[in-house]
Amino acid sequence: MSVNTMDINDVYQVLNDLHEQATGQKAIAPTDTASFVSMANTTLQAGTDVVFNALMQMVSRTIFSIRPYSRKFGGLERSAEEWGAIVRKISIADTPAEQDEAFFGDALVDGQSVDHYKIKKSNILEMRYYGSNAYQNRYTVYEDQIKAAFTSPAQFGSFLTLQTQNASDKWEQWLEELTRGLLANTIGAKVQLNNGVIHLLTEYNTATGLSLTATTVYQPDNFAPFMRWVYARVKTIARLMSNRSNLFQVEVTGKPIMRHTDARDLKMYMTSSAMDQMETQVMATTFNDNYLQMADREYVDYWQNIESPNQISVTPSWINAAGAVQTAEAAVTANNIFGVLFDRDAMAYNHYLDRTAVTPLNAAGLYYNVFQHSRVQFMSDLTEKAVILLLD
Repeated sequence: MSVNTMDINDVYQVLNDLHEQATGQKAIAPTDTASFVSMANTTLQAGTDVVFNALMQMVSRTIFSIRPYSRKFGGLERSAEEWGAIVRKISIADTPAEQDEAFFGDALVDGQSVDHYKIKKSNILEMRYYGSNAYQNRYTVYEDQIKAAFTSPAQFGSFLTLQTQNASDKWEQWLEELTRGLLANTIGAKVQLNNGVIHLLTEYNTATGLSLTATTVYQPDNFAPFMRWVYARVKTIARLMSNRSNLFQVEVTGKPIMRHTDARDLKMYMTSSAMDQMETQVMATTFNDNYLQMADREYVDYWQNIESPNQISVTPSWINAAGAVQTAEAAVTANNIFGVLFDRDAMAYNHYLDRTAVTPLNAAGLYYNVFQHSRVQFMSDLTEKAVILLLD
């Protein structure tokens, strides 16, 4: 089901699918991103608690494994004021120049006047974004049943902290994975439309007369000169994006919207494996502090699935030439993704109405439940500039 309605979209199923792929529990699979736009011995021969059947009743030392997690792609988050509820985006398309009536034409004629009140309306494009996604998390806190598993109130309190931190970590990762889906949707849509897609190896082979592949390019003799060429190519693309034009963007309803992306508004997400090779093979011998410094950049360890890091397979949606939301009829697969350059307004998300609610104590079972609720909006605007870099 598409999220592009006024209804709240139930996103937990696609979230679970993205989570399984991102954590390696499931192989990469076509994912309907248009529906919203994880070795140890676990047992011990000892008594366990009656609730989880996993906690030993008494031990001499307990280590609580807590490590807070912060989501990636945080640079795409916007405030509710910038992006929340129903948002409309108004742009003005250029209109053509006219003949200067003060010097040319038949305007200045004896006995006649020039009408300086003739109307020329601005060519307005208004786009509306609405629809949101909702999901929840919950866990149960027991008052007395598992206290036998701990040697002191402090240990019991640490266990409760462990539960709370786990809920927070999941919350961070879930939002990260939905944002990863937003990125994959944009990549899939751009590939489907063949708009702003740069085939780096094809261009490099044409320029040099070589026949490198996505495998042979990583050979030591090939990689350093290739990456220097890529660096120059990316700089050229970034400069092109800073020019006011309709390059690397789609046009809707026949309105030619001219946009430009200054360096301060340019975001660059690059495949981390290639960047790691660049830092060791290129920058180690030719140190340059300015490598890929022209934009707000982030390295991406994987685009959709942790076991297929440079690939996506999604069913994307986009706004078509008629100004309507369109969804691909089949899954779009992109391989050898090298990076994405995009304007800060091309992708964004806002999570709002986050709320934690606690039930009263169950008098019979001596437990209570904690619920976490969230609503999230994701925005992908292909009328803004975005470039997909593929290593093919």
